[in-house]
Formats: sequence, structure tokens, C-alpha cells
Amino acid sequence: MKRIALLLSALLLTAPSALATSVAQVKQKGVLVLGTDPTFQPFEFKGPDGTVQGFDIDIAREVARDLGVRLQVQSVGFGALMPQAVTSGRVDMAMSGITITPERAKVVAFSAPYYRSAQVFIVRGGNPKGFAWPASVKGRTIGVQADTTGQYAANDALKPKGATLKVYDDFAAGLADVRAGRIDALIGDAPTVTSLKQRLPGQFAQAGSPLVAEDYGMVFSKGSDLAAAANRTLARLKASGAYQRLLDKWIVQK
Repeated sequence: MKRIALLLSALLLTAPSALATSVAQVKQKGVLVLGTDPTFQPFEFKGPDGTVQGFDIDIAREVARDLGVRLQVQSVGFGALMPQAVTSGRVDMAMSGITITPERAKVVAFSAPYYRSAQVFIVRGGNPKGFAWPASVKGRTIGVQADTTGQYAANDALKPKGATLKVYDDFAAGLADVRAGRIDALIGDAPTVTSLKQRLPGQFAQAGSPLVAEDYGMVFSKGSDLAAAANRTLARLKASGAYQRLLDKWIVQK
């Protein structure tokens, strides 16, 4: 966490020079630019036709609708998305299963939480290596995706207990190593396990207890009134039942 704190301190020195994107600016240009890393099914992923879809995308589309503009989706790697794409003005908002943390909130503005999740351990179907948390960590090799809260939590909780961490820029590469037995487990978000079980029956499972619980938020530049606009959309969706319908569409296991 010290390394992350130093990085965020450096960003705090440079980020304020970027102007916050406002509702008025978005309405003037007629488009809301969403940055996302489309490798996190069912929240954001590329469909058969190549378009980015998912739970986050549908919520962002509702924010754009309430603003009276169209949604434009930009695919951005997670490392570049948070927070650089937002603070630089490359995108107006970011959604990619982004966890709300005090450290990140020093650099960007978050909406109210829109989804409660947890970081869990993904193992090969049947868990042939018998991995469990917190019982069997010492001597295990655990995969983490770079610049994610899973990596931060693993640095704090798993390394001191003797686990070896393998860092991946690409989450799919970590899954490939789990499937091949090259690592004992991969840390990922709980809905990912549900999605994997549906898409690839028998290939992956969850093992042990969750590492940490967390809330996802929509991300905006500091001082932007877009965060308040997004909160109004989220409140509308929940009051009307549309939020639950989106959960049923993308996340609730049938």
C-alpha cells in the first residue's frame, strides 16, 4: 500500500491542472464519453459483433439518456483508465468494476455505490490443488491483475503469510494459467465467478472465503457535477425497478 500511496501522491500534484468535465460541456458536445476495460464480463465485455456491452454499459447509457446525449464507449486498459484517462479529460467518466477507496477518492470523484461485490479466489474446476483461504496460503502462487484492489489486498493479506503473487496486465492470461494449473488461484470479483460458471461449465470454481468486500462506483474528474447527475440517474433506476431488471439481465444467475 505504501507504493500505491506514493503513486497517488504524485498524481495529486499533477491532476488538479486538468479541468473537470461538466454537465454543460457534455450537453454542448452532445456525447458522454465512457472509458472502460471491456474484459470484465458481465460488467463490460465485447459481444459477438464487437460492440462493448454489459451491466456497466447499460447504466452509463441511462446516465447519457438523462443528460439528453448519446453514449460513446472507449476501450481503455485498466492501468491507463484509473485514474489517468479521467484526470486527463480523455474520457468524461469511467466504469469498469472500479472499487471506491479513500486513496482513489483523493484523485477522482465517485458516484454513490452502484454495486456491492467482493474479491474472491478463482480456482480450476474441482479445485484439484485444494486451495482455501485462509487455511492454505503459504507456498501458494496466487495471480492478481495489476492496479486492482485485488492486488492491493493481496499485498497486505497474502504476501505476509508466505504466498507468491504473480501479476497480470491481462485478466484473461491469469485465467489461462489457472486452467493450465500454472498458478493455484486467481483473485477476481465475485460476479466473474458466476459468469465463468455459466459460460465455461466445470472449468472454474470459487475457493475459500472472500478476501475483501467492496463497492463499485462511477468515476469522474474531481469537482465535476457529472457525479451528481449520475447519482440522480442511479436513484431513478432503483426507484423505478429498472436497476433490478438490469441485475436480472446481466448478473443474477438463472
